[in-house]
Amino acid sequence: MPFVKYEDGHFTKNESRKTLYMPMMFSLALCLLVMIINLFSFPKKEIGHSWMENSGWVVGTVQWLILNFILWSFNRLTVKASLRRWINLGLYIWIVSAAFDVMDEFIHQPLWVGYYIEDVSRLAGMLCVSIGIYFIVQYVNDKYADVSIDSYRDELTHLPNRRYFRNILLELKNKNIFVFIIDIDFFKKNDEYGHDIGDEVLREFGHLLSGLYNGNVTASRIGGEEFAVILHLPSKQDVIFVADRILSRTRELVIRGEIRFTVSIGAGHKKEDETVENLLKRVDIALYEAKCRGKNRIEWATG
Repeated sequence: MPFVKYEDGHFTKNESRKTLYMPMMFSLALCLLVMIINLFSFPKKEIGHSWMENSGWVVGTVQWLILNFILWSFNRLTVKASLRRWINLGLYIWIVSAAFDVMDEFIHQPLWVGYYIEDVSRLAGMLCVSIGIYFIVQYVNDKYADVSIDSYRDELTHLPNRRYFRNILLELKNKNIFVFIIDIDFFKKNDEYGHDIGDEVLREFGHLLSGLYNGNVTASRIGGEEFAVILHLPSKQDVIFVADRILSRTRELVIRGEIRFTVSIGAGHKKEDETVENLLKRVDIALYEAKCRGKNRIEWATG
């Protein structure tokens, strides 16, 4: 299967080992440095015999472990390095603060160490992590918006796709609307010029339809050389004007200086309480009639 490498994150497991383990190694190196500094710079404390007398180091160690777990978990996230910078920096500073806090249970640290290194560095770490979270959330929101848009957009023409078309129809099910289904006439003949010409025909016609959008007229590509238009207009005369505009502008299009084409349109007016399926079926029959009656024309659905 072509997408198997994307399932369960398998495509990142080998590639992200360096990204995942390097921060952990750096964190452990920092903590080892903190331990050495404390052991060689400050006098040792006498350790009590009861658990309660030594409970501080347990809490500090749990805090240190949790911060390292957060660091490890965060670096499993597949994002570019610039987005990791703030959170990783904040966690490093916070972990150093936690390491000094643990050593404080075994070493007589001066007051300035507790104030400037433990407290201030903890706040600095929290601040950096907060900034990093802000940028990550912004990035995720932007990506989610892009993916959401792409899921409703046709890649070739950049028009809305079939899914978007049906969703809009369902949203307007109680509204007075008209629907076109449009098919490019003799589209298969474009294969004589190559598939790139066929794609260019689709793109140019899609661009033509995109120019119709005004809030009340929405065009979509629903498959192959087939397009659809939803028109939320007050009268049939307004709708006929739009159809004539599509037909005439299509006839005026010229691809690469020599290729011209026309389209056929099936049109229908949604009846009260009519289902989407029935409306599309009627309009599709009308499109078939337009094809049979000479193409380059509009036919209205009956029934």
